[in-house]
Amino acid sequence: MEAILEATTRILRQDGLAAVNTNRVAELAGVSVGSLYQYFPSREAILAELVRRLRLSMSGRLAAASRAMQTRPLTEAIPVMMAAAVHAYETEPRLTAALEEAEARLPRDPDVMAGRRAVKEAMIACLGRHGFTDPGEAAMDIVAMTRGIVMASIAGGPPDFASVRRRIERAALGYLEGCPRVGQSPSLA
Repeated sequence: MEAILEATTRILRQDGLAAVNTNRVAELAGVSVGSLYQYFPSREAILAELVRRLRLSMSGRLAAASRAMQTRPLTEAIPVMMAAAVHAYETEPRLTAALEEAEARLPRDPDVMAGRRAVKEAMIACLGRHGFTDPGEAAMDIVAMTRGIVMASIAGGPPDFASVRRRIERAALGYLEGCPRVGQSPSLA
């Protein structure tokens, strides 16, 4: 099973999503197509497992960062959370982009959805501790901004991720500066 997943990963990194088919995966994995089908009934099943693993890793990293930063000033918390959010794109940009494309065509995985809920809850808790009146909306908007900036940056070719992180941090902190807060000064500290 792992050989099949690794072979698919190599194809995605090298040639993108369109190049993935069960015959090529089986050949690169060193297994027969029949053996491949014993583990995965289709190309989509292989891709779904890779998407699941990527998303769970991303969710775990971002939720942990959000939990760790709950009591830190937002000027410290946002850079840490944004670094966690872009880690997969930064370390595996081509693979991550290919899996994003595959994910858009696949049914939603319950584990992935649970991971996303954990990220959202951790971000909401972090923002709630800083007195935002609608931390759920703020968390949703920050996630959308982050995704938009990352995807636009990747579409333009291999991005400078240090610059991407700084842009996301500025966008998130600027957005949060204007969000209503309960009983606290408007400072992000």
